[in-house]
Amino acid sequence: MNALRAELIEAINDPNTDWDRDFDAWATRIFAHQFEHNAPYRNLAEGRGISSVSGWREVPAVPTDAFKYVELSTAPDAVTHTFLTSGTTLDARGKHHFLNLDVYRAAIEGPFRNYCLPKGRMPILVLAAAPGEMPESSLSFMCGELLKTCGDPRYSGFFLAREENGEFEFDYDGVVDALDFLEKSKVPVFILGTAFAYVDFLDTVGDLRWKLAPGSRVLETGGLKGRTREVSRAELYALFGSRLGIAPSHALSEYSMTELSSQAYTDAMVRGVGHEEAVFRTPGWARVEIVDPVSLEVLDTPDARGLIRWYDLANLDSVMAVQTSDIGQRRAGGFVLEGRAPEADLRGCSLVIEEIVG
Repeated sequence: MNALRAELIEAINDPNTDWDRDFDAWATRIFAHQFEHNAPYRNLAEGRGISSVSGWREVPAVPTDAFKYVELSTAPDAVTHTFLTSGTTLDARGKHHFLNLDVYRAAIEGPFRNYCLPKGRMPILVLAAAPGEMPESSLSFMCGELLKTCGDPRYSGFFLAREENGEFEFDYDGVVDALDFLEKSKVPVFILGTAFAYVDFLDTVGDLRWKLAPGSRVLETGGLKGRTREVSRAELYALFGSRLGIAPSHALSEYSMTELSSQAYTDAMVRGVGHEEAVFRTPGWARVEIVDPVSLEVLDTPDARGLIRWYDLANLDSVMAVQTSDIGQRRAGGFVLEGRAPEADLRGCSLVIEEIVG
């Protein structure tokens, strides 16, 4: 186990790793490890007559909702960290367990460098809580790591904090002050946050506008429903230009979830296109397929539209194949995200959950 973890971290950190050549071999090894040590997952695989695989497409996928009801861990007694999906105290929240965060940590910087910040450091303003404030949030952990490796420590920080009453509040005054200073100083800035945080911020500050320095960029991580209103992705990206002065090619999007350990990013900046033309691209150690919502069979056509399925080698401690409830469409070199599927379109996922939980 420790040897497999160390080898995987080394492969992720090595820019010369040939993932196209090696992905099947890695998937075969990781499936064998998870089949042996993850009892609920083994039950699912055995129920389908699967005890070994010869390639990544043969690995059975687990729906994200299963993380709410089943302990999907290769060593439940050795878990050191658990990330939780968002939700209220009345909702069942998905739990993603880790024996340690070394693989997760290794998987963060490379893809971010490839698609968002190729070199150097920038001021990074995060419209989310710091990891210490919200240790159960995978988004906070990711942003914390990015500030360490890519952020200019003079100007970077988090702008969501817990108040004395225990509730979290955005420090929008602090964001305004930071943007005013960086605009005046002509220093490019990188803003990270959920879509609803951007909507809430821009609504809260009224008519304030900035013309941020060339090279400034934003990264949105999903979630278009704000506390004040709901906007479309097209409206949000238009606001990035009109309210912040962000060039269309520098308005970026990240796609991941608590149940994964890797992130996909849009390729707008590397291709010099706007978000309408950009596609999500996964790192070499992850693959995405588009599947039929009912049968969960892979759709092979070049422009297939259906549910997004991830194969994430960095999910070493849980399950590498994760079936999402998100609708996407395959595009050349990647895929686009359309949003969450209606409940009526998730019958296939519901049946798989029944297989796992009984």
